[in-house]
Amino acid sequence: MHFNAHVHMSQWGRDFTPELAEIHLAQFRGRDSWITGEPWTPEGWCVDGDQLIAHMDEAGVERALVMCLAYVPLGAYDPTMGDYIADLVAAHPDRLVGFYSANPLGGAEEADRLRHYVRDRGLSGLKMLPSYNYVAINDRRIWPMYEAAAELGVPITLHTGWSSLPAGKSLAYDHPLYIEDALVDFPDLRPILAHCGFAWSELVLMLMARDTRVAADFAWWSPSQPTWRAAQTLSMAKYLDVFDRLFWGTDYPFTDFGSDEAYWRSIPEVCRRLGLEPEVTEEDIERFLGPNFAAFLDANAPRR
Repeated sequence: MHFNAHVHMSQWGRDFTPELAEIHLAQFRGRDSWITGEPWTPEGWCVDGDQLIAHMDEAGVERALVMCLAYVPLGAYDPTMGDYIADLVAAHPDRLVGFYSANPLGGAEEADRLRHYVRDRGLSGLKMLPSYNYVAINDRRIWPMYEAAAELGVPITLHTGWSSLPAGKSLAYDHPLYIEDALVDFPDLRPILAHCGFAWSELVLMLMARDTRVAADFAWWSPSQPTWRAAQTLSMAKYLDVFDRLFWGTDYPFTDFGSDEAYWRSIPEVCRRLGLEPEVTEEDIERFLGPNFAAFLDANAPRR
């Protein structure tokens, strides 16, 4: 079973603005869209629900976690996008799970929106990108969101490791160990550290070994990390006995399902070639591609 734990569904002019598009067009300059085979366009990352399901079917992906964006400094935030995500889930309840993407500095008003979308609209968790809002993960202004998520018993997909925004302090704010401050204050917090902290992945694994509340996804690793590093990271996760809390994610539509899956399926051979122990097996990768995340969501269902 394939369950993609990191899929973005955006709408042009709402949570995907011309200013944000210019940043991505510069980032992807010289690369054609995997969707059209032509150069990326400003609206090219705003696929609709039918396109998503078609791409999932083509790649054999049974389920996906869908989220939107919340980059307030770029105007790429619309609190009513929660309705769009909830409508997608309602239209495809056997295929999609939705998280509410929040302004981390939205305070009590934003925390109440999260409660509404979980209790009244059927969403299953929270997504936040503190660094994209020029704030650190442990900034106390985020505490109302952590408190609401802990109260609801829902997981948080929390961006860590790297930001593509060209202005403002962001990379230092992405350090995954900042989540420890929130974990101390909120015992019921269930964070999924998105991207496994990229360069800080070893620290994420050590935190996971110490704190069983913490999980991680590996979105955007295939375009950004060599396979030897992914192999080392997954091997270390097995050694630390945290592999069952690691999840496949692609960062769709920025990258496609098929090529990303192929990257992860190559890892057992890379482990054998490098002589890594413990070896990551084909069976491990099967669990990583879906069952791990399905079990995590089942164990962390919302208290509605």
